[in-house]
Amino acid sequence: LLTLGDSAPGSPTVYLVDAPQWFHAGEVYPGDEDHLRFAALAAAVPPLCDALGWLPDVVHANDWHTGLTALYLALAGEPWAGIPVVFTVHNLGYQGVFPAADLPRLGLEAAAGRFDPGDLAGGWLNALKTGIATADAVTTVSPSFAREMLTPERGMALDATLRARGDLPVGILNGIGEDWDPGSDPYLPHQYGLGDLEGKAANTAALRKRLGLRDRPGVPLLGVISRLDRQKGFDLLRETMPPLLARNRVQLVALGTGDPAIESLFAGLARRFPAEAAYVAAFDPGLAHFIEAGAEVFLMPSVFEPSGLNQMYSMRYGTPPVAHRTGGLVDSIEQWDGEHGTGFLFEPHSAEAFVGALEYALGVYEDREAWRRLVSNGMSRDFSWGARAEEYRAVYRRVAG
Repeated sequence: LLTLGDSAPGSPTVYLVDAPQWFHAGEVYPGDEDHLRFAALAAAVPPLCDALGWLPDVVHANDWHTGLTALYLALAGEPWAGIPVVFTVHNLGYQGVFPAADLPRLGLEAAAGRFDPGDLAGGWLNALKTGIATADAVTTVSPSFAREMLTPERGMALDATLRARGDLPVGILNGIGEDWDPGSDPYLPHQYGLGDLEGKAANTAALRKRLGLRDRPGVPLLGVISRLDRQKGFDLLRETMPPLLARNRVQLVALGTGDPAIESLFAGLARRFPAEAAYVAAFDPGLAHFIEAGAEVFLMPSVFEPSGLNQMYSMRYGTPPVAHRTGGLVDSIEQWDGEHGTGFLFEPHSAEAFVGALEYALGVYEDREAWRRLVSNGMSRDFSWGARAEEYRAVYRRVAG
């Protein structure tokens, strides 16, 4: 075991399980045998706590990677069999499907009866499905997605498993950390706050200069920071963005890697409009902070989004989002109505609806007084973890009796 932490009162201690045969593959998700890799982490919970002489009141597991946790606790016998498990689903799209023939390698032969018989007969087991079925409570990362995941349209073939539990998933919107603060962000060339937005304008100019874009005050700079996946809905930009760039209506900066087709989309826009669009194919936390501060409108056209964080970062940094009306985007963005609101939502998920919302945003942008009010509304929102912590504490108390 490796231990991280300090001696300050209230500081958490983090224990790292050292299993070189699984955790030294050179990358986070090597692909082959990932189910064995993450099963080793889940199986380590009872022996780790036994070695520490400590018994938790609740074990909180997250996503398919820890979906087998409740089974390992049950197999550990007393007192572990009575420890409740809270299971949080961050994304139903990643389910951890693995061969049923690997149950012996996982040490789970005795737990075979806890899997869906149909899955066993089919020869494939699903770690996320198992986590949902075996947990004492299921939570997810926004109230709206908690409702959406119960439907065939958004349930990713697990809606029946969720409904069969007999209790509803609890939706608790994610929060953001204190490191996302434009007033103290070390990644920004110009720090700023709600009462002084001159620093934001300076960041916009600095970002344009860094990425080689033409200096165009009065032309809104659109920002994208994302894992480039089909889920994120960037196909809507394929036909809609070129006309806007060609007519000098907007500029665009994008950061992220992922699906080669989406990378090609952004790279193509940057080649076609080199003075108006820039794309950085990288994972760069510093540049991500800079874009949040320098962009003036943030694009999140996700097909589905259980929670989303960038819309919260954006509002905190005075960058109103344009987003699809789904999941956590609905719960965190209030539609601008001329006086109240923090961003712009669109539905259905279509190019026409997306352009309509973006055109609305561009119109508001031209009214500088209205735009300042919109920015102020977003920067005033509290997305800290304090309130969310209380919601999780309520779930822990319920399952612990």
